[in-house]
Amino acid sequence: MEVLGGVRYDAVFLDVDGTMLWMDLDLEGYVEDLAPYAAGELTPHRAARPVQEALREYIQENVRYRTVEELNGFKHANARRTARLLGLDAPPEVLLESLERRLSFNLFPETVEVLEELRKTGAGLYVVSNWDILLEDVLEEMGILGYFDGLIVSALVGAEKPDRRIFREALRVSRTDPRRAVHVGNDPVADVRGAAACGIDAVLVDRSGEVEAPEAVATIPDLGRLPELVGS
Repeated sequence: MEVLGGVRYDAVFLDVDGTMLWMDLDLEGYVEDLAPYAAGELTPHRAARPVQEALREYIQENVRYRTVEELNGFKHANARRTARLLGLDAPPEVLLESLERRLSFNLFPETVEVLEELRKTGAGLYVVSNWDILLEDVLEEMGILGYFDGLIVSALVGAEKPDRRIFREALRVSRTDPRRAVHVGNDPVADVRGAAACGIDAVLVDRSGEVEAPEAVATIPDLGRLPELVGS
């Protein structure tokens, strides 16, 4: 598959959040679910910071939990801390059920078409993502799991991008020389710098038009140009 500079790519690595899909939390709905358990008035404004802190902790710490049991234990502990911060007299299950109901994953409009075009190139497609052990379930629910030849997930590898270990695992799983692989993602450090440090070409997806990544071999506003860029 011919690309920039005449390099032939045998594998395309793709980030998930911010690259193929985005996450959205219905904060007002979340507050509505939990208001009956609050000692005082619970508003979206009051809930915003504790909920953001809880999500940030989850994102930062989930890589440590490599079994469903361990992850569920962490989720319950996280929910209990959130309940305390919000002043809620509610069991963790209530918060977790509300979060599952109010948190949605949404594919970017071009994602499926681009994946279909990339499959036609003959290159292997692999997810390389900082995510918990349940990423496979998410991708299956979104209807895109079948496009991929493998998933390299931080929580299963035990290392997060930009750590070289996760990119080396992607190369091992795909049986690809770094010079024959390209990584595509939206983070200039985790995706671009991390891949470049392993000798892998990196393409930055900059949907805002405000991100700089000098190590990237190309910058694109969305995934639409990717098949052309990598030589479909």
